[in-house]
Amino acid sequence: MPSCQPLSVLSTWATAALTAFALCSTWTTSAHADDDVEVSVSKGQVTVVAKGDWHINPEYPWKLIVGEAKLDKSKFNLNEKVAVVRGVPAGAGTLRGAVCAAGTCRSLVREVVIP
Repeated sequence: MPSCQPLSVLSTWATAALTAFALCSTWTTSAHADDDVEVSVSKGQVTVVAKGDWHINPEYPWKLIVGEAKLDKSKFNLNEKVAVVRGVPAGAGTLRGAVCAAGTCRSLVREVVIP
């Protein structure tokens, strides 16, 4: 009777390779995000400034979630280089947006703390 051990080894190898790829991909995306934008937080406000050739993507469904408050794209002031959301409650939250340059777009996900 043939053994299934080679499939088990292949499955383990494939899982390890996919995990390594996912970790490297996440790291690369994070490194690019730091080069593309600057995020600043002040009382009641979060500002994103696109750097260099990058510009704010106004088509992306921007949002900021702080506790129970969900601020969608309609609450953001978006222009070519800057995205601002005001009236943000204090607390920890997650900002989601996107920037584009030369036909390439990158999503932006940042954890922020509003004083």
